[in-house]
Amino acid sequence: MLAWSSDNHHRLETVRTVLSDRGLRANGYIIRGGHDAGFGCSYSILADAQGRTRRLSVQSDVFDGERHLSLTRTPGGPWVLESSSGTVPLPALDAAQDIDLQASAFTNSLALRRAGLIGPDVPIGTEASVVVARVSMPELTVEPVEHHYTVLGSNQIAYSGLLGDLVLTVDNDGFVIDFPNLTHRIR
Repeated sequence: MLAWSSDNHHRLETVRTVLSDRGLRANGYIIRGGHDAGFGCSYSILADAQGRTRRLSVQSDVFDGERHLSLTRTPGGPWVLESSSGTVPLPALDAAQDIDLQASAFTNSLALRRAGLIGPDVPIGTEASVVVARVSMPELTVEPVEHHYTVLGSNQIAYSGLLGDLVLTVDNDGFVIDFPNLTHRIR
């Protein structure tokens, strides 16, 4: 079980992860309070043994109703979006092997782990640019976004992307501990 709180204490995320030789399974919840844009969401993620995300299911609840979607990708196939509007392939996401939930600290860990940026044997300066399928919250729109990561040292990863240039702190398993000015893990 992992949990994060935003620096302003308006957002809380909890996730239960199960790691095995077959991959990763995660079930999480995100709650954001506040007067103007509160929401709640639940999500489940399946990744294969190589760390590639194979399925994301997410449901968000806002004051005016519920939204849900599922993103699925078979090996070698396109991402497919399932929602209340129907099922459609998303060829714009062909380069994405990972997903990124907008309000989630956990989902950054997926790309870091899959790209092999975690561990004592990874040389300082190792870089990876990854395309993720970014899911906005609570709207649940999907778009491809590029993140760039650079190993700075033990448990320190430079992030460059939509949120600017930051230094992430991760644990030995590659799970985010601190995402500066956004969220930190609760111990």
